[in-house]
Amino acid sequence: MKKQRRRKEKGITLVALVVTIIVLIILAGVTLYIVLDQNGIINNEQQAVEDYENSQREEQELLNQVMNNPGGGSGGEITYVRDVPIPSGYVASQVPGENTVPRGLVIYEGTDPVTEANHAEALTTRNQYVWIPVEDINSMVMCESNSGTSQCNLVYDEEEDTLTCTTHPDTATELVGRLYTTTYTSTTEGDNTIYTYEMDFTKRDQTYTEGSGHHEPNTVSYDADNSLTIEQLKSDFTAMAKSVAKNGGFYISRYEVGEGGNSKKGQAVLTAGSSDGSNYLGANMWYGLYNSIRKIDENKQMIWGCQYDQVIKFIGEQAQVGHSDRNLTTTHALSGQNEQDCMKNIYDLEGNHYEWTDEANWTNDRAFRGTNYNDAGNGNFSPASDRYDGNPTGSSSVGSSRTTLYL
Repeated sequence: MKKQRRRKEKGITLVALVVTIIVLIILAGVTLYIVLDQNGIINNEQQAVEDYENSQREEQELLNQVMNNPGGGSGGEITYVRDVPIPSGYVASQVPGENTVPRGLVIYEGTDPVTEANHAEALTTRNQYVWIPVEDINSMVMCESNSGTSQCNLVYDEEEDTLTCTTHPDTATELVGRLYTTTYTSTTEGDNTIYTYEMDFTKRDQTYTEGSGHHEPNTVSYDADNSLTIEQLKSDFTAMAKSVAKNGGFYISRYEVGEGGNSKKGQAVLTAGSSDGSNYLGANMWYGLYNSIRKIDENKQMIWGCQYDQVIKFIGEQAQVGHSDRNLTTTHALSGQNEQDCMKNIYDLEGNHYEWTDEANWTNDRAFRGTNYNDAGNGNFSPASDRYDGNPTGSSSVGSSRTTLYL
């Protein structure tokens, strides 16, 4: 007689059940922690919503300020849009993307508001400038006695309209530019060479040595023959520096300069060439550019090297590395033609033309920045931060400049 084999029924034991329940409780606790913790999903989503709403609120507040107070006042008065001074005879843009400081606050010459409706026309008919914030004047200006072991502490007295160094009081009136220089690196991409020119804005050990290296303000050997004096350069520099200290920044022309120092989109660019060309305007060397830009009664000067450095600092990393898409032509182009070459609402910084500054180097040269269409045509792409030196009496058709507007 066959014995029937009894099949064992498999089931869950009490111990396994208890362990399973415990694991589920732990998982539930972890899930609740992830969702509800201060850095959890719900809180992060709420924070994202709040950040967006705050951003929208700030945009609207700025728009309201511009709508309620669009101009720069009258009779030389200065008004403010989000703590940024708007000079008399100018209005802050109401166009999205142009109306916040972090993205590049744009002002337009004239009293009519600039909105999306008339924006296209305003770009080509009205001078434009972009606000460059300078939180600490000591990052841009120092006194002649600054050194690595004895660093400046400049203090602006608005009542006395003085900018003095509390570290070196004996030389407080000799204000000079704090210039940031560094070395190149490069990489090869096919037939192109991409250059990087990084700048360390934490440095405070710069020194001013007259007639040696990069420094400003100072004359060079050709200035006397072109009626440029050290007294004029020092006076202009001091006026600019005190304005920046008082107002927390300055304005830079949105485009490379045009005839008469204009800053408009689509204009022929003024260069240090001796004759007119088909797509540019010729000036009388560096001195022609300098005199076309300098309008002291309008608070305008050719950009100083220390101001240019602050522009690079404001823009950030992208202004310190070359890009092969920023120069699209192999000849002179009208201003503002390449939307790729636009950083913080400032055009043509990396391409089109080199840009001369007031900065001196040794006893013969002036400094210029950026790159130009000719270099790009040869496959060499330098950043906006790049610094070169040249003879200011040279008749260069690849060199232009920038206007700075101070208050």
